[in-house]
Amino acid sequence: MMHRQLTSEERYMLAALRKQGLKQSEIARALGRHRSTVCREVRRNSARADGRYRDFTAQERTQGRRSRSRRNQRFTPADFAVIDKLLCQQWSPEQVSGHLARHGQLSISHETIHRHVWRDKKAGGLLYTHLRGARKRRGKRYGNYDSRGRLAGKRPLSERPASVETRRDVGHWEIDTVMGTGSKHCLVSYGRTSDRLALNR
Repeated sequence: MMHRQLTSEERYMLAALRKQGLKQSEIARALGRHRSTVCREVRRNSARADGRYRDFTAQERTQGRRSRSRRNQRFTPADFAVIDKLLCQQWSPEQVSGHLARHGQLSISHETIHRHVWRDKKAGGLLYTHLRGARKRRGKRYGNYDSRGRLAGKRPLSERPASVETRRDVGHWEIDTVMGTGSKHCLVSYGRTSDRLALNR
């Protein structure tokens, strides 16, 4: 015999009869239902805080469970096989979602695809290794050239011509930074050598 859930009208009657103090077996007879159906309904949908059964709350909870169940059954193994194939071609979940929607094949969000990938990983699968973020590897700097604080393609001060030190050639540019005490900001001053020579005279 197939189980048939209570209707919203039956839930209203159940709540009203409970308020009148009737036992569950009496309520079951009044509704024309089996006692186990009434017992299961009260147990699943009564408020945890005070143990009261409210028909509108019970109806909302039932609809929520039904909606979640439909969402979980919405995508078939064949749907996920198509998604897996695209992921294995290094497509991102966003690209897979957009491609399938654009071609009218499947309407699935990239968040759902991400959840599918992490469920697969938890089960021992390797789908996550095809995600772009999974391919990034942070190598240690041991024995490597450290380029932090260096400007690519710039000549170090130790290699500049000796004529620069005399400051007699016109046309060289000089740059300097000025920072005040306790300040987090600095000023950059710059000018040509000829200008600075004129100021120093």
